[in-house]
Amino acid sequence: MRLAPFTKACLLYWLFASPWVLCSPLSRKDSPGSTSSPDLISVLSSAAQDPVVDDKVSDTVSKIISSIAGDKNIYSTEDAPVQQAWRKIEAIFTSSTNATLSHFAHEIIASGLIPSNILTFLNDYLNAPFNSVHNLNPSIPVQLMIYPFKAAGDAPYSITEGDLRAAVYLPASFMYGQNGTKPIILVPGTAAPGGTAFHSNLAKLGSAIPGADVVWVNVPQASLGDVQVNAEYIAYAINYVSTLSQSPVTVISWSQGGLNTQWAFKYWPSTRHAVYDFIAVSPDFRGTVVSTLACPWLAGTVCTPALWQQGWDTKFVRTLRATGGDSAYVPTTTIYSSFDEIVQLMSGRHASAILQNTHGVGVSNNHLQTICAYSPAGGVYPHEGVLYNPLTWALIVDALSHEGPGDPSRLDLHQVCGQLLPPQLGLDDMLGTEGLVLVALSEVVRYKPKTFKEPDIQGYAS
Repeated sequence: MRLAPFTKACLLYWLFASPWVLCSPLSRKDSPGSTSSPDLISVLSSAAQDPVVDDKVSDTVSKIISSIAGDKNIYSTEDAPVQQAWRKIEAIFTSSTNATLSHFAHEIIASGLIPSNILTFLNDYLNAPFNSVHNLNPSIPVQLMIYPFKAAGDAPYSITEGDLRAAVYLPASFMYGQNGTKPIILVPGTAAPGGTAFHSNLAKLGSAIPGADVVWVNVPQASLGDVQVNAEYIAYAINYVSTLSQSPVTVISWSQGGLNTQWAFKYWPSTRHAVYDFIAVSPDFRGTVVSTLACPWLAGTVCTPALWQQGWDTKFVRTLRATGGDSAYVPTTTIYSSFDEIVQLMSGRHASAILQNTHGVGVSNNHLQTICAYSPAGGVYPHEGVLYNPLTWALIVDALSHEGPGDPSRLDLHQVCGQLLPPQLGLDDMLGTEGLVLVALSEVVRYKPKTFKEPDIQGYAS
């Protein structure tokens, strides 16, 4: 008897992954005495039962479980050099048009791109301490108050200071600006908790930049809620970390993190004085024409607030870009790829990543395929792939080593563009970063409540 992919997935999950649950979400309620969250497999298994969800989800679940439960590396690091993995990534992201997030997740798994050890790691991302939104961080002395505002003109917060502070993840190694260290705040993108988003890429910047002291923000609900609220976490984090460190910080964002940060600069102007550099990787400052590709419900008519807001020319985007918001507020470096599967347009003068320099602070807009044309680093780097692109890393190092934004004219482009990965990263880092597509699918399907339109613009910005 032949079993449907989802039925096989259920049986495998019951046999190898959970002795208590047969294809139902794991939760505190399901497992008495447990404080763990559901894992990636259970989230996708539950979603696959929904008749309005893309039918590729169930087959994706089956293949993930088969790889993890069988402890079999269909594609192992021993026999798969970076070039071979790169060819698979290139094939996945150039073979389809009008594809959905679930399609890319399915193809990544079906290709055998991600080995079982990385899938096992990703499967438990919801329980990873570095994704916590309940971190116990030190308070700011009263005389250095940054809440409910740091300076006149800052927008009001709608979130309590305790919750804003708890979303900042300070690794045990964080030096609080001592001994010449450089505080760097990483801001994640849509549907990606901060810890998982940067684990295989920018969290390792310390190996490239002497003194780099990296922290990140875990925006609740993986940044899928109202972007205006998400931006509150970033505005607070900037003033909080800079105050703790008694030093300006560098902010490096990915994807929606760029919107969050730019919104924070615009409506919490005190943050501008607390930042040396802003580096935006794969940002969507104009939104994207493919914003509904992530929502496999009812042909994209139901989605999450943040995904609605990131459409092309939405109310949110128009509000952000009005009255100078389309220009940098601090020295800014943007880095983007034509092959971005999430954000489009990403080439030409209307590329979503581009910021203007009306405020005269210095801007560098860097298109991978222009700067590294006909070279490996100018190849098929998707939305998440820009995080491990060698030009991205070289520009970050350059920006942090000089006044103003990163400048490709200061780089040895022959050397940088001739690489597929920066020297500080390896094959597992590339594959772990590509695995973020699976995490994003999980976060989108588990987000509640879904909405039919973008949220209203908040009073302070309307």
